[in-house]
Amino acid sequence: MVYTCKYCKKTLSTKSNLNYHVKSAKYCLKIQGKIEEEPCYSCDCGREFKWRTSLTRHQKTCIDRESTSANSTVIAQQEKMLQALLDTLKDIAKTPTTTTTTIKNTNNLNLQPITFQYLEAEGNKHLTEQIVMEGRQPEIAGKVFDGYVVVADKSRKKIKYTDEDGNLSTNSKKLIQEFYKAIQSKNKELADNLYGEIHESVNELISQGKVCDSDFTRLLTSGTDLQDRLIAIKNLTDGVVDDNSTKLLDETIKCIISDI
Repeated sequence: MVYTCKYCKKTLSTKSNLNYHVKSAKYCLKIQGKIEEEPCYSCDCGREFKWRTSLTRHQKTCIDRESTSANSTVIAQQEKMLQALLDTLKDIAKTPTTTTTTIKNTNNLNLQPITFQYLEAEGNKHLTEQIVMEGRQPEIAGKVFDGYVVVADKSRKKIKYTDEDGNLSTNSKKLIQEFYKAIQSKNKELADNLYGEIHESVNELISQGKVCDSDFTRLLTSGTDLQDRLIAIKNLTDGVVDDNSTKLLDETIKCIISDI
């Protein structure tokens, strides 16, 4: 015959064993409320100790505890960085989108005029999340302008094209600014989606305590690069001259000339 303890449900072979168990088993006595839970002192590394002195002695040599503390500092720093990136992205998203204009269609040197409508339609057709993530917008410009511009001076990176008024122009900076204005709205939309995915993945790694993983560093780098490219595009379209906008302008001119 089997005897079952009514408190902890443990089974015993004899009644005498059951009686002894009910009166002496510490975990069963805790369930019965006859003894209080023993105090437990926990280290940051997860180990538990019955006595505070044991915990103090352990913490003096606990490497895991120091690592946990360091990770907490890293997490705080990375969360601050993420918030700064997110705030910057929101500021960029507030920039108003340039409206389109109606232009006349006049040929010059057999070159079709480059209109805003053309730049918007062709630019957005080639723009994808992959392009935005990798910062390959200059390559799109090379495709869009293929057949619409001619090289005036390759060594000086000068081009000729027919502007929206039907006039011959060599103002490559203005043309490239118009290109980035034309794709600005869709570029922001794709960047917002990508940054949201990055932010979600980073937070998940933080919650798992994986701030030292290579994926964590890669995601942060991708978020920072994405932010820098958005700022460069915004500054270029706004006429702000800095290292990033100048580099973007130069890369775009190179792509246009290489595709001619």
